Amino acid sequence: MNINRNAPRPYRVGRREFLRAAAMVSGASVALSSLTAAPHASAAGSSDAGEAIYLTDLGRCLPASSLSRKPRRNRWRLLDYETDRVKGTMLVAGQNTAAPPVTCPLDQKGWHAIYFGIRSYGYNEDNTRLLVRLKTDTAFSLISHRSNPSRRYRIDDVFWKAADLTEQDIVMEQWTSQVVPDQPGSVGNPSHGAWVAYIKLVPLSEEEVRRLKEEREGGQNRRLWAHNDAWSYHYSFRPVSAADIRREIEPFRDTDFSRLYWEAASGDRCNYFTRIGMMPSDDWIEDPYRVGDRLAAESWRTLRRKTIDPFRVALEACHEAGLEFHAAYRTAGFHFPVPHREWNSRGFYDRHPEWRGVDRRGRNTPRLSYAYPEVRRFVVSILKEVAGYSVDGVCLLYNRRPPLVEYEPPIVEGFKSRYGQDPTALDAKDPRWLSYRATYLTRFMREVRQAMDEAARDQNRKKPIQVTAIVMSSREENLYNAMDVEGWVREGLVNAIIPYTSVTGLNSGAVSWTDPGDARFFQRITRGTSCRLALNLMPRQVAPEDYRKRAHALYGAGIEHLFFWDTNARNDFSASWNALRRLGQREELQSWVRQGSPKQERPGSTLTRLGDWDLSYVTPG
Repeated sequence: MNINRNAPRPYRVGRREFLRAAAMVSGASVALSSLTAAPHASAAGSSDAGEAIYLTDLGRCLPASSLSRKPRRNRWRLLDYETDRVKGTMLVAGQNTAAPPVTCPLDQKGWHAIYFGIRSYGYNEDNTRLLVRLKTDTAFSLISHRSNPSRRYRIDDVFWKAADLTEQDIVMEQWTSQVVPDQPGSVGNPSHGAWVAYIKLVPLSEEEVRRLKEEREGGQNRRLWAHNDAWSYHYSFRPVSAADIRREIEPFRDTDFSRLYWEAASGDRCNYFTRIGMMPSDDWIEDPYRVGDRLAAESWRTLRRKTIDPFRVALEACHEAGLEFHAAYRTAGFHFPVPHREWNSRGFYDRHPEWRGVDRRGRNTPRLSYAYPEVRRFVVSILKEVAGYSVDGVCLLYNRRPPLVEYEPPIVEGFKSRYGQDPTALDAKDPRWLSYRATYLTRFMREVRQAMDEAARDQNRKKPIQVTAIVMSSREENLYNAMDVEGWVREGLVNAIIPYTSVTGLNSGAVSWTDPGDARFFQRITRGTSCRLALNLMPRQVAPEDYRKRAHALYGAGIEHLFFWDTNARNDFSASWNALRRLGQREELQSWVRQGSPKQERPGSTLTRLGDWDLSYVTPG
């Protein structure tokens, strides 16, 4: 093969050796199954594709003016290295470097799986963050690699994606956080260290390409749903452009995810350009408590000044990537405890103390009650404003700070009128009281359903605007918090139900759905209806093997869809993400289990020399 003289020098590893590594780490019997952890080829060695290519001389990246043999600000440092497999010149950037984009010419044709050979320094949580894209991609992907002090000389092969590399190059950039306001070149803006040793390209066979295209076009395995709170991204990354927003959507492209739940609002705090509520630009807050709070506000102010609506950008990016876009709403988000008390300052909660909640002892609670028609009307107005965008659905997030109705006068007096008893004198779990109180949220759900149907008719939509509700662990826990989920399904008020966890108290840190039998109530009430059921797998950080085992067990119990809260905290191209994004492949999971559920190890190599230092030479201290 002819190699472009400006392209990094390739090393080739024989296909047989490569497949032997695949068999050790993937345990997969189908051609594409090991994309998640290791080489994508079949463990049986049936592929007819060529050798794995290691582009190890990254000193040929362009422009040369962005490279240096010595550490320099705004330059990638070139550092020679050797491993137990290859040798070459890596790109290194430190925490103060702010290295610019560089282009790596590939000079390859056809479909390949793309890996980056990455290490992290291994001290003080110095995690590599690398922005990557193909020359023709519309958005970067952000690859994160976590340090491991016990393996600081390890180079991991981080799988990115499979693509046709004909006439393609790869662009790489160091991630730099803007912390100092309006001074992007300041040393006060820290970078994440980056150590990129090589790019590994593995050609796909004709059969692998056929199956990959079939997966992407067919969509029969796209049974995963994701959630993004639409604010933490601003907190952590301070996006200031449409491209920055699209980057958050890019990891979901060509995965088993079919829809993204993007938070539109929390109470009257709206993550879009609103005429009703307030935006999280926090213009009224003089002293944000956390650095991230300030960065998020700066992000929103910059986007507002540029008239870039991040909600619209995210929606359009989702649709372009083939995902449904559902607008999520935090139903109890009108008021927050210190230090975030100012988030909704002078908002709907402050203006209407007469509609606040009341507890069993008659004391006001720090929430607005949905027992009052005025509160429900305001929330519906927010949802109707959101439905003005081309969203595929809206989602009520009941999993944050319930209950929404307690012992407010309208409910208490209504109960007395019907039953002739004071509910505050009854057991808090009296079934009559719980059923009666739940009618107020059912009334709200009817109003939401009616508003969405009207919005769809007004906009001449071909499809209805779907309604999803994220709820609690069981019939009992939901009813105790005034949610008659079974009634919602029976009346056709919801198109999807997502129990947040199988553990009581909405415990985000507990492992959920370890017993598939915990979902029987939800399966029973949705069976034979048009309402879909998805189970949320928690906690957020899960080992790849655990993802696979739990998904396999739930599919075996008849669950069709899986949901992942805060997927934006997981889409980092780690081993866990590479397992997660293919969790819709039921046959692949079955094959993996039949082979004994082997551990999903990442391939890679071990450094033996770095610069002029022989790493086998060990000194104490």
